Amino acid sequence: MKVVRIFNPEHDLALAFGGTNYTPPPMARLLRRDLQLLPMWIGDNGECVLSQGDDIDNSWIEDMNNVYGLGVEMATTEQIPYFDAFSPWGWNHFLRRRLFLDGAKESALPSIEDVDNIRKLSHRRISIEIHRMFLDRVKGLRDIIPIECYDIEAVLDFARKYPCAYTKAPWSSSGKGIYRALDIEGLDFTRWCSGIIKRQGSIMCECPLDAVLDFAMEFICEGGKTQFVGYSIFNNDTHSSFSSGMIGSSDFLHTRLVSILGNESLLRDVQAAAVNIIDNLIAPQYNGYLGLDMMIYRDENGELCLNPCIELNLRTTMGVVSSIIGNKLLAHDANGTFHVDFHKEEISADYRKNLQAKCPLQLTSDGKIKSGVQFLTPLYSGTQYSAYIKV
Repeated sequence: MKVVRIFNPEHDLALAFGGTNYTPPPMARLLRRDLQLLPMWIGDNGECVLSQGDDIDNSWIEDMNNVYGLGVEMATTEQIPYFDAFSPWGWNHFLRRRLFLDGAKESALPSIEDVDNIRKLSHRRISIEIHRMFLDRVKGLRDIIPIECYDIEAVLDFARKYPCAYTKAPWSSSGKGIYRALDIEGLDFTRWCSGIIKRQGSIMCECPLDAVLDFAMEFICEGGKTQFVGYSIFNNDTHSSFSSGMIGSSDFLHTRLVSILGNESLLRDVQAAAVNIIDNLIAPQYNGYLGLDMMIYRDENGELCLNPCIELNLRTTMGVVSSIIGNKLLAHDANGTFHVDFHKEEISADYRKNLQAKCPLQLTSDGKIKSGVQFLTPLYSGTQYSAYIKV
């Protein structure tokens, strides 16, 4: 059975919209076009990745297949009626209808009820239940469960109790839908929160934490079971969107996390509990990748602690990509960084050549990366987003 992987980074925005007649904003469409082949790096041999543009050069995929033995093919929109399974970045009603209108078989798509359920599970209130389940399963975690507020007075009460608290829209894309309560008497804050409550029914409130390190545990659900994929340690830009992350094997990243947290048993207990929680809460109703964003932070006494659920991302994430690449493509002792960059102007071929000249790619005898720069997507006319690893 041929599986077609699809990059649809507008997924979270489409979930927030909720319906089928959604129009992604220009920047989301640009990101989708520029990084459309990114899923090829997480695909299995024999799978396909959907082309979403007119200027795709199939020779780039062939070159990557030859170098790394990926065995991934490119699929076009015209071929959609002939495929039996689709694996997108995330399922939402907009994508389901788009594929249906392009001729996809009903049997190859999740049902409308299934997509409704994915949207329900993607509501940020699920973090409350996940926190409670962690507290029941793991000793040494702090009770910092978020709350859900249904009116502005409840939000203001929480923000007064926890200065500089975070308020979050129930559904929003990475880096969006988050407002820190720095000036709770200001009209901007109350208008924003009131607007979210009016449109989405509620708003999530979280205590501020003294962050030391942001990371995630990545998983895949298949056939009602959960499997740990790996770790991702990441940096966000000023808009709280993914910008870069550490890349290496799961063992390397595990050692890095333990060196900071100083408590290996706690990290392992959280990982085991996460698999159990997802098995019970998510896996019976969902197939695909997901990520649990976590945080190492300092409490009021300066002690290092672990927050096991900043939020659940019920979709493929950049952390999933970096985790799989770190385990699949890097030499066993290699590590580096995974980047997603935005350029205000079109990216030139010379820019890429210069970066690769400074960090030339070096492979082991069995085709693993031991150093250098490898771009993960080709250049098109007007490309402004770029994904690459630097080892």
